[in-house]
Amino acid sequence: MGGRNRSGVTCWETPVTHTTDVLIVGAGPVGLSAAAELLRHGADCRLVDRLPARLPYAKAVGIQPRTIELWDRMGLARAVVEQAVPLRGQLSYADGEETGRVELTLPPEVPYGFAALPQYEVERIIEEYLNGLGTAVERGTELLSFAQDADGVTARLRSASGAEEELRVRYLVGCDGAHSTVRKGLGLDFAGGAFTEEYLLGDVVADWDLPAGYAIRSEHRDADGATDGLLVCIPLPGPGRYRMSMRVPPEHPELSGLPSENADGADAVAHGLLGGRRLPELPDLQAVVDRLAPRPVTLSQLRWSSVFRISHRIVDRYGEGRVFVAGDAAHIHPPVGAQGMNTGIQDACNLAWKLALVVRGEAGPALLTSYDAERRPVGEEVVGRTVRRTLHGTAADADDPRTVLLREAELLVGYRDGPLATAPYGSADVPQPGDRAPDCAGLTTPVAAYPLRLLDILRDRPDHVVLLYAADPTDVIKAVLAPGWDVLAIRTEDGTHVPLVPEYLDTAGEFARLYRPDGPTGFVVRPDGHLGARFPLTDTETALADYREALG
Repeated sequence: MGGRNRSGVTCWETPVTHTTDVLIVGAGPVGLSAAAELLRHGADCRLVDRLPARLPYAKAVGIQPRTIELWDRMGLARAVVEQAVPLRGQLSYADGEETGRVELTLPPEVPYGFAALPQYEVERIIEEYLNGLGTAVERGTELLSFAQDADGVTARLRSASGAEEELRVRYLVGCDGAHSTVRKGLGLDFAGGAFTEEYLLGDVVADWDLPAGYAIRSEHRDADGATDGLLVCIPLPGPGRYRMSMRVPPEHPELSGLPSENADGADAVAHGLLGGRRLPELPDLQAVVDRLAPRPVTLSQLRWSSVFRISHRIVDRYGEGRVFVAGDAAHIHPPVGAQGMNTGIQDACNLAWKLALVVRGEAGPALLTSYDAERRPVGEEVVGRTVRRTLHGTAADADDPRTVLLREAELLVGYRDGPLATAPYGSADVPQPGDRAPDCAGLTTPVAAYPLRLLDILRDRPDHVVLLYAADPTDVIKAVLAPGWDVLAIRTEDGTHVPLVPEYLDTAGEFARLYRPDGPTGFVVRPDGHLGARFPLTDTETALADYREALG
């Protein structure tokens, strides 16, 4: 027998044994990241995707510095940076004349720069990481329906062979894109709209002599000075290779996209790659580029092409009960600034460590409400900002260039107003609970002959880490901690070693400069690299108890 819960989703009353902790639907970068983080934190999961194989399209290409920091914690950063190309800046042109140059230069303490890597390569790297953990993507497997109750979720799957399976899990996470089955099953509102323009997308080689590593934005203006054509080119790995986008020329209506195969009536989401009457060919792209490029160029070696549409939407909540959405299933928006894939990956990392704590019994289910509280404001800001940038260009950015750059790098994402942020300690302009934990260089030990970064020390530590900063070893308090939390001491002076916790010396003074401790100070670094607490060492036990209480 079954009933209906408050969200209108059918609930079965008969309990079924849980066969895994979490079912993840969708094996794009977001779903893969969610699975990787869950496994790293000790939770079991299954990852299914209705497609039989990875798509060979560079739908998303920009990799933000903050995302690489998260991958560093997982041990994936090296594989990414070895395959990616650096994004050094953007060159802007109008009618062939250079009108602006943006250099993507970040402060020296930021460990990674902007990069470009096709989405299919991102997926390959994370999938190989998952395979190393003993988990494979179940391809050709579709979620048909699901129902949740107080004890779990029952999902119906159909495999590539057509066989159906009923699966009982503790939690369900929908990373299944703009046309999400999970979002529709939850009945989440996906308010927003769509841009009317359609765009050609192509992966090609250009033989121009423009500097490598720079995105190209080249517009054509009509007699009144209004932009009537725009070409955007993003560097890809490979000599002279770019992902180019441009509006579908009106003289070629046969290239216009048809409704997506997932469209479902008046409420269909027109976003992403569309099925065109025919795919754009190299001469189609060349004809538009001849008109819009800043200088003569010949295109060659077309890998793939498509037509796409852009919408802007966000759900009214990121989950209901035991079911959650992340990435494009929760928010879609213009691709300005390469925010989409990166925001989705950070959604996944935020949710995964919380799910793992709950599954392991180290936190209560109330912790999961912090996912919506922390991430939906981020999604709302990204959707709003990218829409403004699409409509008004860089004039929409009222902040100073440094702030704009740090925001584009997603280094300013923070949760000071979130439910997990404990009471601040010190002035408002120092790193406080909810802020990104800054990386720093110059940390040494008596044994290693080379300095380390804080990221080096945090790498492969999946749980919370407590940093105790002090000059005198007697100030380093052996804290009472939850099982699994690492405690590290950051010392300002070399001296007597007290073998309570591993110690690192702030030889370069970078930790003190960036964290600005108020005397002996402690910091809790969350698994997603944000600060959970900042406190005087004299209040260590109380501060950690307060943070554990916030975790539930």
